[in-house]
Amino acid sequence: MKELTNVDSVTSAGTDVDSSNKLMLIPSAKMEQNPMLAAVRCIDIELAIFRLYDIRQHIIVPNVSDQMCLVPFETDMLVLTQSGYATGFEIKVSKSDLLADLKKKQYSRFKEKENSCLLQELYYAKKFKHFYYAVPKKLEETALLVIPEFVGLYVYENFEYPKLPTFKCVKEAKKLKTESWREKEKVELMRLGCMRIYSLKQGLSYRS
Repeated sequence: MKELTNVDSVTSAGTDVDSSNKLMLIPSAKMEQNPMLAAVRCIDIELAIFRLYDIRQHIIVPNVSDQMCLVPFETDMLVLTQSGYATGFEIKVSKSDLLADLKKKQYSRFKEKENSCLLQELYYAKKFKHFYYAVPKKLEETALLVIPEFVGLYVYENFEYPKLPTFKCVKEAKKLKTESWREKEKVELMRLGCMRIYSLKQGLSYRS
């Protein structure tokens, strides 16, 4: 089935993506065989992010670990523009996982401190210009209640066939005051992306 996207969702090279009123339509490979769509998976949202930002225009890498010293904490998806500014995504598909995420170091280390919200925002601004959570429709209300004020939210929603799933921004992320990534950091991120491709190919080879 042919992929459907909103042409307005792709911006010119080297610019930040304005996610307001964006709508992405993502078909399922199983639609024709299974008219009732399955529950939202993490990979469904990952692919939606790839389509939203357009991999031809940006560096987009999943599962960026803090062990490579590129980001202050593990990030599910990282989008880097040609101008060197990063947008991070945390993907959650269950309520328990969403709530458990708020116990991680990027939240807990500032919880008891004075001006905790500001300190947390500055912590994110070390590497990110924008940061979003991305969740299924069923978690929208919970996410809006618990995510930090400066963090944005995208929602993925499934429908019965033939209506296609949607991926849209319901809360804009605050623009954080950060510096663009250095050339060395960009190269390291691209190297990590190549490593992810190798891991994927290796996994597929074991299944064949």
